[in-house]
Amino acid sequence: MAHSISWQAIDFIVEALAAKTYGEDRTEVGVYLVELVMKDRKKPLDAAQMKMVKAMLSEASDVCKNNK
Repeated sequence: MAHSISWQAIDFIVEALAAKTYGEDRTEVGVYLVELVMKDRKKPLDAAQMKMVKAMLSEASDVCKNNK
């Protein structure tokens, strides 16, 4: 089954964080963007989903920093 557009947007945000080479942690920016996606969806992530998304964003940001 294909992911919803909301999850596709979250995947895109995570991949963008990993691909960019800002040299600093962009986890908070990613969380902000994910929250905007969820607001548009009109159904917030539950606590477990948000924890998972934050972990993915943090890992993506770490990948970015380590690839400099």
